[in-house]
Amino acid sequence: MNLKQAAAVCLISFFSATLVLLIARALDLQAASRLEPQLEQIVAELQALRKQGGIVAGPGGGGKATSMDDGLMVYYFHSNTRCDTCRAIQSQSHETVQSSFASQLDRGEMVWKVLNYEEAAGAELAEGFEIHMPSVVLARMESGQIKDWRRLDRVWALVSDKPAFAEYIRDEISQMLEPADEPDSASPDSEAPDPPLPETDPPEIPLPTPPADTPLPE
Repeated sequence: MNLKQAAAVCLISFFSATLVLLIARALDLQAASRLEPQLEQIVAELQALRKQGGIVAGPGGGGKATSMDDGLMVYYFHSNTRCDTCRAIQSQSHETVQSSFASQLDRGEMVWKVLNYEEAAGAELAEGFEIHMPSVVLARMESGQIKDWRRLDRVWALVSDKPAFAEYIRDEISQMLEPADEPDSASPDSEAPDPPLPETDPPEIPLPTPPADTPLPE
C-alpha cells in the first residue's frame, strides 16, 4: 500500500467514525425526546408520594413509623409477597384518600404511608396493630403519640366492589377525623335528688265528745 492509498483509507475511516458518532448522537436525542414526558411524569408521581408520606428520604427509605405530631395517619401494611388483591387494596385505598381528603393531605392533617410489616421499619408498629396480613390502619396522632387506632379488616371483603370499598374507607376516616366526645359535665359523685315521698292518708281527726250532763236525744 502506497502513501496515497494509506491516506485514502485513513480519510475514509475518519469520515466513517464521524458518521457513526453523529448517528449515535441523533438516536440518543430521539430516544431522550421520547422518554422525556415519561420521565417528567415519574418525577411528578414520586414528588406527590413523598409529599403524602409514601416515600421518606433517608437510609433504608422507611423513615420513622410515626411521622407526624397531630393528625391522622393512614397506613397500608404489606408483606414481602405482593398478590393482585393486596395491590388492589393498596391502590384503591390510596385513590380514595387522595380524591376524598385532598385538603387534609395538603394541610398536613393526614398522611398516607406504606410500610412492609416484614421489615424493621414497619415490624414494631405492625405488632402493635396486630398485623398478620396486608391491612389498612388508621391512627389518630396527638403530640406524636398514637391516641386511637382502628384496623380496616373489611377491605378484603369489599375490594371487588370499588364503590362500596371507597365508601367504607371514607366513612371510617371521617369517623376518625371527628373530635372526641366531651365528657359529661356532671360530676360522677353527685347524688341524685331524693325521690318524692309516697302520698299517705291524712291523719284521723278525733270527734269531740259531749259533756257528761248533756241529755242524749230520744
